[in-house]
Amino acid sequence: MDEIRIMSRGKYYLTPFYHEHIDEFAELMSEENIREIMLLGHSSVHEALEKMVNKSEAYLARETGGNIIFVGGLWHHDDIDHPQMFALFTKEIKDNMAVLARGSKMLINFFDQTEAKMCMTILAEHESMLNWAAWLGFEPVGIIGDDNTPYVEFVRCNPNQKNVSHNTSRPVKH
Repeated sequence: MDEIRIMSRGKYYLTPFYHEHIDEFAELMSEENIREIMLLGHSSVHEALEKMVNKSEAYLARETGGNIIFVGGLWHHDDIDHPQMFALFTKEIKDNMAVLARGSKMLINFFDQTEAKMCMTILAEHESMLNWAAWLGFEPVGIIGDDNTPYVEFVRCNPNQKNVSHNTSRPVKH
C-alpha cells in the first residue's frame, strides 16, 4: 500500500491510519495497550481498532521502510468542546524513546494547526505515559475511575493560540 505522507521528520513520517493497517498494527501493539483496550470494554483488539478507524481522526507514525511506531489521533465528541487525544504504542517503542519523542511532537504539531485545546485520559499506573503527556504540554486536571482503575485526566491548550475557558472570560479591549 502506498502511504500518503502528511508530515515527515528525517526518516519518520505521519500518514492516515486505515483499515489496511489494522492487522499489521495489532501484531505490534504493546501489552499495556492491549490490556487497556480490554479494560475499556472492547471484546478484541481488532474490534477496538475498527472502531477507531471508523469513528476517529487517526494517524500512524512509521519509519521509512520500517514498522509502525505508534498510532494516535483525536476522538471528537458532540458533548464536549475539545477532542480527546489518544495514542497506542508498539512493543518496541520502549527500546527507542527518541523515536517516541519525535513522532509524538510531530503529531502534536499537526494537531496544533487545527485544535485550540485537547484532552487526554491515561491509566494512572502508566507513570512513563503520564510523564510523556506532561512533556507534550498536557496538564493534569483530575482523576476519574475507581480505586482499581484510576485514570488521570489531562488538558492541553495550544500554545500558539490565546485560550480561555470561556469567551466571556476574555479581556476587554478598548
